[in-house]
Amino acid sequence: MSGFVLILFAVVFLIRGLLRIRKPTWGSLYRIWRIKYESEPSSDYIQYIKSSGLLWIVFGSVFLVLGILLMIL
Repeated sequence: MSGFVLILFAVVFLIRGLLRIRKPTWGSLYRIWRIKYESEPSSDYIQYIKSSGLLWIVFGSVFLVLGILLMIL
């Protein structure tokens, strides 16, 4: 896999992670939840979404570093 592709994946992962942290209730699962149960998601669910956003950012950072290293070497 070329470094450019890894950098593209990194950008996508970083954006996805930031969105999950900044706007955890924004997305298709929240809309399905609201339609099906007619209530707001619990604070535990929102905390889970935010923590998974942190994992997306970590993976995006790793891909970014690997992509830069592959482009340099």
